[in-house]
This record gives sequence, C-alpha cells and structure tokens, in this order.
Amino acid sequence: MKEDHGTSTPGAPWDDPTLYERLRQEQSQRRGRGRRAHATASKAPEPLDLRLLTPAISCWASAWWAVGHDGVGAWRPVLLLASGCAALAAALIVPVLRFRPPRHRADPRPGAPEQDPCAIGTVSASMLVCALCAAAVLAISAAHLWARQRDPLTMAVASGRPVTLVGTVSQEPRVSATSRSTLVITALDVEQVDGRSSSLSATVLADKQWLSLPMGTCVEVRTHLKPTHPGRSETAIIPKRAGLKVLSPPAGVLGAVTSIRTGLARAVGAEDAQGTETASRGFWPPGARTLVPGVALGDDHALPAQVRQDMRTVSMTHLTAVSGQHVAIVLGLGLAALGVVPRRWRALLGTILLTLLVILVRPSGSVLRAATMGAVMLLGVVVGRRAASVPALCAGAIVLLLIDPWQARDYGFALSVVATAGIVIGAKPVAAHLSRRLPRWLAVAVALPLVAQAACGPLLILLQPTVGAWSVPANLLTEPAAVIATISGLLAALVHPAWPEAATVIAWPALAACSWMVWIAGFFAHLPCATLPWPDGLTGALALGACELGVLLLVAPRARRALLKGLRRLMRPARGRLAPWQRPEPPAPEASATHRLDFAGTRPSWRRSSSSAPARRSSLTARYRVFWSRPRPRTRPPRSRASRPPPTSPTSSTPSCRPPCSESPGSSTSPPWSR
Repeated sequence: MKEDHGTSTPGAPWDDPTLYERLRQEQSQRRGRGRRAHATASKAPEPLDLRLLTPAISCWASAWWAVGHDGVGAWRPVLLLASGCAALAAALIVPVLRFRPPRHRADPRPGAPEQDPCAIGTVSASMLVCALCAAAVLAISAAHLWARQRDPLTMAVASGRPVTLVGTVSQEPRVSATSRSTLVITALDVEQVDGRSSSLSATVLADKQWLSLPMGTCVEVRTHLKPTHPGRSETAIIPKRAGLKVLSPPAGVLGAVTSIRTGLARAVGAEDAQGTETASRGFWPPGARTLVPGVALGDDHALPAQVRQDMRTVSMTHLTAVSGQHVAIVLGLGLAALGVVPRRWRALLGTILLTLLVILVRPSGSVLRAATMGAVMLLGVVVGRRAASVPALCAGAIVLLLIDPWQARDYGFALSVVATAGIVIGAKPVAAHLSRRLPRWLAVAVALPLVAQAACGPLLILLQPTVGAWSVPANLLTEPAAVIATISGLLAALVHPAWPEAATVIAWPALAACSWMVWIAGFFAHLPCATLPWPDGLTGALALGACELGVLLLVAPRARRALLKGLRRLMRPARGRLAPWQRPEPPAPEASATHRLDFAGTRPSWRRSSSSAPARRSSLTARYRVFWSRPRPRTRPPRSRASRPPPTSPTSSTPSCRPPCSESPGSSTSPPWSR
C-alpha cells in the first residue's frame, strides 16, 4: 500500500520554499567557512607505513646469523633453515587465502550481515612475507658460503703455504697510526691465486709502499695469508712485508674516476699520499685542504690524525662518509633543473645522475643504501606517486641484503640505516615538540642531529664506549657548511679536467666551509666533558637505549600515553570475533535525525560507518594490521551539529534522515528543491 506523502507537519522546511532556500544558503556558507578553516589548520601527521618493517628485520636477522658461519660445511645449516622457512611459507598460504579480507565494500545499512575481519588472515600474511624474505636471504647466503668454501683463496688460507695473488686495489689506502709503527690499510679484489681464478677479496695490512697506489691499480703480491674473523666479507688478511709488484695503473672507468678525484685534491692543494701539504700557502688551518675531498667525495685517506680524532670525538665522522645527503643534494638539484621535462625523462636522467654519483664516490654500504632509496624515489616519479620514506628505506635494506648478505654485519651500513630511520620517523615529532619553545627553523635544525645522534648512539657504543656531550651542537653548526662544501667540491672535481684554474676558484667556498668544520671539531673536542665514559659491549648499548627511551617518555607525554595504551592492549586478552550476544546493536532510526540533510547525491552519515566497528577495534586485527594493511587516509573533521539543521518528517513528529518525495519528481507533492 502506497503511503500518502501529501500532508506534512506544520513547520517543515519544505512547506515554505523561501525558508528552505534560506536554510540552504546558510548551510552552504557554514560549509565554506569550515573548508577554509580546515585548509588553514595544521595538517595531521602522516601515518607510518610499516608493512615492510618486519620483512626487513627478518632479512637482517637471517643474514646476520647466516654469514657468521665459517668452516667446512658452513652452508648446510643455513640451507636447512632456508628450507624450513620455505616450508613455513607454503603452509601459511592456506590461512592467507582462507581468511583474507574481502575486497568488496561491506553493506553499510543497519542490520546488514557484519564482516568482522579475522586476525588470522592479517597475521598469516605478515608471517608469509617475512618467511619468504628470510628463505630468500638464507638461500642466497648458503650459495655464497658454498662458493666461498671452494674458492682457491679459501683453500690457500687453509693450507698456510705462500701464494702469489693478482688483484686490483679496491679502496684508497689510508694510514692507521699505532703505538709501534705506521700501518697502511686497504683492500684487494683478488682475481687469481697461483694462476687459478678467484672472486673473493682480502684485507691488506701493509707498510708505506702501498700509499702511492690509487684505487684501480693492478698488483701482484707474494705472501702468506692469514684467516679473518667469521662474519667478515674479506676472506684473507695480507700481512706486512709482502712482496709487491705493480702490474698496471688504473684504467678504464676506474682510471677516469681516479683522475677526477686527484684533480679535486690538486685544486684545493690537498696533502699528498705521504701526508704533507703540496701547497701551504694561504690562511687555511691544517687539515682543511684534505677535508674537502673527504666531504665531497668521501676520500679521507690523507686526513691528519688529529683532525680525524677530533671529528670522532664530536661524532662528525659521518661528514666524510658519502650517504643520503649527497644523494639528496644531487637528485634535488638535478630534478629541479629538469622541472619542465616530462616525468619519465626526469626519472631516467635522475637515474643516470645517481649512477654517475655512485661511480664517482665509490660504492660502499652507506652509498648503496642511499642510492637504493633514491632509486625507489625515482620509481615514484615514474608512476606519478610520492614515495614514502619508511617503505623506501625498508625496501632498500632488503634489496641490498639480498645482493650482499655480509652487509648485515657492516657497521657503516647499520649506522646509515639506523640514522636514516631515526630522521624519517622522529625528526618531525621532535621538531614539533621543540617548536613550542624555539622558532620553527631552529627547531627543525636541532631535531635532525638530535634524532640521528640518539638513533646511532647504541651502535656507536659498540665501536667506542664513550658518549659525546657536544655532538649535537657541533653537528648543528657544521650542517650548513657541509652542504656548501659538497656542492662546491663536486663542481670543482667535474670542472678540473677541462679548466684547472676555474676549479681552483670554484673550490674556495669548499675550503672556507671545511676550515669552519675543522675549527668547530677542534673547539668542541677540547671542551670539558667532551667525552663521557660508558660501559662497553652489548650491555652498554642496551643501557644507553634504555636511557634514551626514558628521556623520551619523560619529555613527551604523547609518547608516554601511546606506550601505556599499547601495553594495555597487549595485556588485554585476545578475543578475535565477538560472540553474537556481544555484538553491538545497530543504530536506531531516531538517531539519524542528528545528522545533516541528505540532499541529492549524498548519503547520510550513518551509512558511512558499520555497526561492527567496536568488534573490529576489539579484534586482534587492529593490533597487527599496521604491519600489513594500508594506512587509513585522513578524513576531514566533521562540522558541528549547529550548522546542519535536521529536517522533520511530514507524516509524524519523528525526525527522519531523508525528506519525503513522491514517485514522480515533477509532481506537486514533491519538495521544491527536487523539481
């Protein structure tokens, strides 16, 4: 039986077209003011996408355990564990497919069947990805260990007899002053062992005759070999008093790179391989000339011992290690110059710039990490999406560990990843907290070295059991100078082969910036309490991490509340799906009167939510879906109820969400706004 919509309760908005039109205009004005206020308000923080965090941790832990094995048959337990991880991944496919979340939208109407997502599917999917990553890195590690065991260099180390090695110098020789003598440290990529081909590398601990050998020099060495510690990427150690014969100078790409790096050292008048300055003119402090190649290209082999010690005391050694700062500067300037070029061509040219930078500064752990993150960012440029920093960092770590599992035990790679993670996760919250007491620009400048030092502190304790009291102010004062030195040094290095005089002039800002950094390092390194003693080893690292966590909870109430909330959620018993008698009742029809008018093309707000929201919040999925599900998009804040007058039903005094209308939009009983 058709209802009669011809009568209406007195006072309904659609009875008076003038009144209804005035209400519509007022509501539009309030909506415009709300949009302007929302646009000028501060943006909410972006949610962290941690879906690749657990796979990256599983890859790192698996690689760290696998490369620690040494000896005959070391690959067997690694391969066995890889098989177990593969079997676990195969077993997890069933619950992932059985309990996967639905792809279609749930029915939002009250009383509709609920779709309570089960935690088994989400947790199983996360475990499946972790198991696959662990199985892959373990299988690759087992293959490397198997090939390493059968390499002629490994057999020569085990035999203990003198051998003849032919290889290429893969690092710039640097001096390490000891209490007894001067030691030169470099690395050798071995190509032949007594005429048999090899693909491993060796660490060279030699005398001063190796200082004159640039990277890329082909040499022949006759010596006894010593074994290295388990977990090292190098297989053997070449001791002192080894017979050395230079076969050929650097050639090809390595020769061109060596000439560019040497040209920068000549442009700034840096010290030569013997440790003496070739040009002592000017008023630059000692060590400033040799610091320019270190900051611009990572070539710090000629840095004086005193300057190196001062920079180590105030935690400034990262300035001479090429990392994400160089990649950010080169890609930022390059992509800004190519702003009018289509994005795919920009990504291609950015990839070429990134490759040339890696070749110029030599691929190390931090360089490869930064280059991988830059490649992920360029992939985002190709597809037209903004790449997130945390997934890019995790993806870069996974790729590098799959290529070289020995990176898991490299301190340089670990410090680079941890420092980058601290900056991308904690820089914005710390800057927002400091901006309450400091200007915004100063808060951002202080937050970067503060979070980087806090993130790297526990790892630095494992290398040197001291805490630098003046590390943050020293890095804060030298960051602008490091950017100037990087840009000026790179330009001078590229210009020197064609115009040496112009390269000398271009390098003046880099010399001034490096002089400032040398002075800052020396000033803070000689202040009282520059280094504070701390317990060494794993105990000291854990103690420093606990102290940093305590300080964070003390000064950040939001972090303290989040931690307590997480602990309460973990302590709460897991319930999974709610029982039928515990399910919340659907909202009553009368409750929908508090929502805004439902005009044409819109839906009432009760249709945007499901009655199973409390059930979802209480399930296990809400705890673990951060590692697998996509972060929720930010929604606009709802307007106040005063700005949305509810209509009344024409047939009764009970408010309704939808105004009545007849079957024909043009009938006389239809409200004026629907015609």
